[in-house]
Amino acid sequence: MMRFDSKGKFAFAALLISQLAAATGFMFVMPFMPLYVEQLGVESAGNAAAWAGLLNAATAVTMALTAPLWGRLADKYGPKSMLLRATIAGSIVVGLMGLATSPWHLLWLRLLQGCLTGTVAAATLLASETAPAGREGNRLGTLQTVIFVAAAAGPFVGGVFADLVGIRASFAVTAGLLALSGVLVLLAVGDAKPERVEDEGGAESPGAAPIPWLGLVPVLLALFVAHASITGVAPVLPGFITTLMEEPVRVASLAGQILGAGALAAAVGAMAGGRLAAKFGPRPVVFFALLFSGLASLPQAGSDSVAELWVLRVVASLFVGAVIPVVNLAIREAVATERHGVAFGLAASVTSVAFGVGPLGGGLLAASFGFSTPFLVPGVLLIGAALALLLTPRSRKRAARIMKAAVSHVLR
Repeated sequence: MMRFDSKGKFAFAALLISQLAAATGFMFVMPFMPLYVEQLGVESAGNAAAWAGLLNAATAVTMALTAPLWGRLADKYGPKSMLLRATIAGSIVVGLMGLATSPWHLLWLRLLQGCLTGTVAAATLLASETAPAGREGNRLGTLQTVIFVAAAAGPFVGGVFADLVGIRASFAVTAGLLALSGVLVLLAVGDAKPERVEDEGGAESPGAAPIPWLGLVPVLLALFVAHASITGVAPVLPGFITTLMEEPVRVASLAGQILGAGALAAAVGAMAGGRLAAKFGPRPVVFFALLFSGLASLPQAGSDSVAELWVLRVVASLFVGAVIPVVNLAIREAVATERHGVAFGLAASVTSVAFGVGPLGGGLLAASFGFSTPFLVPGVLLIGAALALLLTPRSRKRAARIMKAAVSHVLR
C-alpha cells in the first residue's frame, strides 16, 4: 500500500510548465537532424536522411529496453526522482550532441539518450499519483495536451532558431530548456513517495501484487496503435500530397501545416478525453475514440484533394489524441498502486516501439503498395484495437465465466 503527498494546483502547474519546456526541447532538434548529419561529414542528402532515421530508431530502441527498469525504480524511490534523472540526463546528453564531430558520436549519444531519458513517462506517473481523488483523468488529459502542443511547436521553433543562430547553438538551447525543466521539478513539484507495507512484526510485507495482464494488454495495444497511427503517416505525407495536386507546389509547407493542425487537434482531444473519462470511465472513452479515429482514417486513403485529407487528418487526430491520456488512466486503475511504476514503464516501452515501428512501417507500405496504403492500414488497426478492447475480459474470473457459459451453450 502507498500513501502519496501532493502540493496541489501550484505543483501541477509547475509540472505542466516543466514538461512544456522539456518536450519542446526534445522536439526542437528534429527538423535539422539530417542537415546536422551532413555537416558532420555525410555527403549525400539520401545518406543523411538514412542516418537521421537511424538516429531516431536508436533512441526508440534503447528507451523501449530501459523504460521498465526505470518504472521499477519509480515504485521504489518515487516518480519525482525518475523525472529529475530523465531531465538532467537529457540536458547533459543533448548538450553534448552540439559538440559531436562525426555521425558516430551522434549515434552513441542518441543511444545514451534513450537509455537515460523518458520524461513523458515519469511526468505521467507523477501527475497520476499526485492528483486528487477523482481528478486523475483531468490532470492526465491536461498533461497530454501540453505535450501535444510542444510536439507541434517544437519542430517549428527549432527550425526557425537553427536558421537564425546555427544548428550547434540550437542543441545548447535544448539543453537549457531541459535544465530549466529540471529546476522547476526540483523546486516546485511535489513527489509521490512509496511507503512500504509492514506486517505486525515490523517486517516488510513480501511480494507485490501481480500485473493483471488480461486487462492490461488490450489498453497497451490501444496505446501502441494510437502512437503508430500518428507517427506512421509523417514520412509519407509529402509524397501523398504530391499525388493529390496537378502541379505540386509548397508540398513541404502543406505537409507541415497538416501535421501541425493534427497535433493541435490531438491536444484538444486529449483535454476532452480526460474529462470524459472522469465522467464515464476510461474503457468506454478509449473504445469510442479508437473506433471513431479508425473510421476517420479509412477515407483518407481515397482523398481526392488536399483539403479533404486535411479535414480527415484533423478529425482522426482529435480522437487519437483522446486515446493516450485515457489509456494512462486505464492503466492506473487496472494495476495495484505499488506496481504503477512498472505499468507505466511498460507503457513507455510500448510507446517507444510505436515511435520506431510507425515511421518504418509507413515508409515500407508506401514503397510496396503506394502512398494511400499507410493511411488505410492505421484505420484498420485502430478499429481492430477498439474491438479487442471491447471483447477482452478485464479479469481471469470474468474470462472463466465467459468460457464456462460458452462451453455450456455448446454442450446444451
